[in-house]
Amino acid sequence: MFKRVLCFFVCWIFVVSNCVYAIEHDDDLFKPVEIKEGMSLSVLDCVANAFKHSPKIKRKKYNLDVAKSNVGIARAQYFPVIGAGAGFYNENNSDNIYYNTHYRELPNLGVTINKMIWDFGRTTAYIKMEEFYKLGAEYEFMDSLCSTLFDVKAKYYSLLRAKALVQVAQNNVEINENFVKLAKKTPDLKTAEFQLSEAKINLIETKNNYLNSKVDLSNSMYLDNPPNFDIQNTRTFDFDNYYAYNSMKEPQKFVGYEFSFPRDKATEMAYDNSPDLQILISSKKAMEQSLLYIKRTYFPELSAGAGYGFVNSNQSSNNNFQVGVNLNSSVNLMELRHSIKGADAQVKLADNEITLFKKDLYYEVRRAFNNFDKAEREIPTAQMAAKQALETLKLVEEKYKSNELNYIALQDARKDYIHSVQEYIESLYNYNLALIQVEMAMHYHIVDIHHKTEHAMCYHSEEIINHLNEVLNCDEKEVKPNKKSKRKPDAL
Repeated sequence: MFKRVLCFFVCWIFVVSNCVYAIEHDDDLFKPVEIKEGMSLSVLDCVANAFKHSPKIKRKKYNLDVAKSNVGIARAQYFPVIGAGAGFYNENNSDNIYYNTHYRELPNLGVTINKMIWDFGRTTAYIKMEEFYKLGAEYEFMDSLCSTLFDVKAKYYSLLRAKALVQVAQNNVEINENFVKLAKKTPDLKTAEFQLSEAKINLIETKNNYLNSKVDLSNSMYLDNPPNFDIQNTRTFDFDNYYAYNSMKEPQKFVGYEFSFPRDKATEMAYDNSPDLQILISSKKAMEQSLLYIKRTYFPELSAGAGYGFVNSNQSSNNNFQVGVNLNSSVNLMELRHSIKGADAQVKLADNEITLFKKDLYYEVRRAFNNFDKAEREIPTAQMAAKQALETLKLVEEKYKSNELNYIALQDARKDYIHSVQEYIESLYNYNLALIQVEMAMHYHIVDIHHKTEHAMCYHSEEIINHLNEVLNCDEKEVKPNKKSKRKPDAL
């Protein structure tokens, strides 16, 4: 059931959106590189290593194993119960002289088999309930991959921002060093030296923030003793010390990201893609089967049994064979009445949670697009402000040299310049964070993760824990067994 539903879901998403943002080569997500000293990592490298090392993903796999086991236990209700026993009996009567002074049974054998034939759908409802819970566990496994990807990307862009801010702080130190040389009066010199000291302290703090951001990214990849590595810029965060004090290097004109789907379809796509919503729906269906199971508890259970026994005593031997069919039913009507009420309330509660989640998801998508649009509008303005602030700083510096402006104007121009470049960096960070929020709300760019997860669970269940990346990257053809061939059922 899970396989058919998910295959339809994946096919529909591919029709709606065949453009994958920020993961243009999604196979790379499942090809982790060994991180070595001095390497420059891409966001794909970081995500791939997180997939390989994440204990959270393994936790969901273990939960999936538990759910799979519960389905097996439910299905076992239809299997027969076999009993067997063997023994001997020996008796000596010391108060009898002639009769029954000694009695012995050797051997004493017995074999029985009992099987439930039909319980009017009660066990069927029990099995369906556990299968829906298993389906929810499968979606939770997928969601663990999605959550890991989003967490790594957020930490990645935080590190890019921290790296850019270090460049700005270094520029600030260079500017203040130059101002010390330009200072013409004692008060100006003292102020310049003080501002230089402040800039150096700020550089130390900024570098420390950069190191902490790198630790956060390493932690999201679950690396033990990570080597010193660098990260690469992305298309949407391509800051390379632009508007530096000693160079007029400018970025190219910003081109925003174009979504490959109409925005009026975004909410429906979010409903279809969300693993959390699918988990809630599966839980509700499981509760409906639980309610059905409870309602059927008062139906009788039809069972059949057969047994064979053999007793060989010192007086006689006896063989016996028993066959029986039983129809039993026992129910506490008052307990059943309240159990049905409770189960019905659980179903209504689950249905209400689905409605609530859809409403929250609808507003989450709207909010994510609002933030995205705002961040996209800010970047060109921030670029222009940074360029103008640098030009103003150069102009004020020349006027200070010619005694047309005082030192206060020079320092104000420096502060405006530093603030403008920092705002430009923040606008790039906010834009990428807003784009991540859209992706998180819609799950639209990780379709192949869903497909690969389904393939891995169906064909490589036992290998997932030790070789997660290898089985997710498996490109072997999925061959459906024909009816004549005998194959073990899918492990999951």
